[in-house]
Amino acid sequence: MKKEVLTLALLIAILPPIWAVASPYLGNTVGPIALICAGIYATNGNKFQDAHKIALGYLAGDIWALIVTYIMSITPFNADLTLFVLLAVFGFVLVLISSKFENIIHMPSWLAGWAIGMLTMNLDKVTPLTSLTVQIGIAMLVGVYYVGALLDYIHKLINRNN
Repeated sequence: MKKEVLTLALLIAILPPIWAVASPYLGNTVGPIALICAGIYATNGNKFQDAHKIALGYLAGDIWALIVTYIMSITPFNADLTLFVLLAVFGFVLVLISSKFENIIHMPSWLAGWAIGMLTMNLDKVTPLTSLTVQIGIAMLVGVYYVGALLDYIHKLINRNN
């Protein structure tokens, strides 16, 4: 088996599990989000020059999810209709903003971050919304910078003589 594959397998066997075990002790109940977020970083080609805009996209999605979840919790209108309108309007605005500022924010991570945030906030009805939003954001940043960028950097460092 190739050295590149073995070192990647070893790094994936060590670094993400460290976060998975440590995150609850650090007060983060949504640690696995980091693994999802690392996926988009890797799918984007492990380009560190894009890490910041990917991270910003995730954080924007997390905030988008917070706003939509909050509005849904106080709306006096039909929930299905309100959700449809919010998703339509926020999705439309998201595409316009990220298209205008594509060198600053990554549209796929914004969309994914929004979906991750909405799902997590809908499933966890116990954790206060503000705390959950912060935990989601931290897990997203861990996904981009620790599971994604650091793991890739170490992998390239180990394999640079090949």
